[in-house]
Amino acid sequence: MKRILLTTLALISFSMSVMADDKTDVLAIFENYVNDANEYKTNIPDYYTKNAKIIRVVNKKQGGQASVIIPFDRYLKELETHSKIAKAVKYKNRYENRKIAQMGADYKVSSIRIPRNDKTGLPCHFVFTKADGKWKIKEESMETNVQTFLNAK
Repeated sequence: MKRILLTTLALISFSMSVMADDKTDVLAIFENYVNDANEYKTNIPDYYTKNAKIIRVVNKKQGGQASVIIPFDRYLKELETHSKIAKAVKYKNRYENRKIAQMGADYKVSSIRIPRNDKTGLPCHFVFTKADGKWKIKEESMETNVQTFLNAK
């Protein structure tokens, strides 16, 4: 009986340490992603799974919101072209009030994204999943005031 109890406690302890390590790993990867994005590095696509889901939740000028899903291949093309403009104007995002939650085998990092000239920030989240032994973004959702995303529908 004592041996069963000790084995059970060891397994619980091990699984809890693995979950804690995964959370730490995901947050570290997210921090690297933010830094690389703000430095306009070309490795940004490496942070994503193939065909990641990219969502823009547009705050409409007339009120309300609209969710727009951007095809991943289009997102990558726009990332390449827009990063040159962003670098020229020194555009950067800050992510504050970061929270991480486990969702089955995945982790969701939620935050308030504060673009370069914004005062209040906008909600966003990133869902990380294990792909080929590495944590990668499988879903990115950002609230935005940029109306041009509405033309993407």
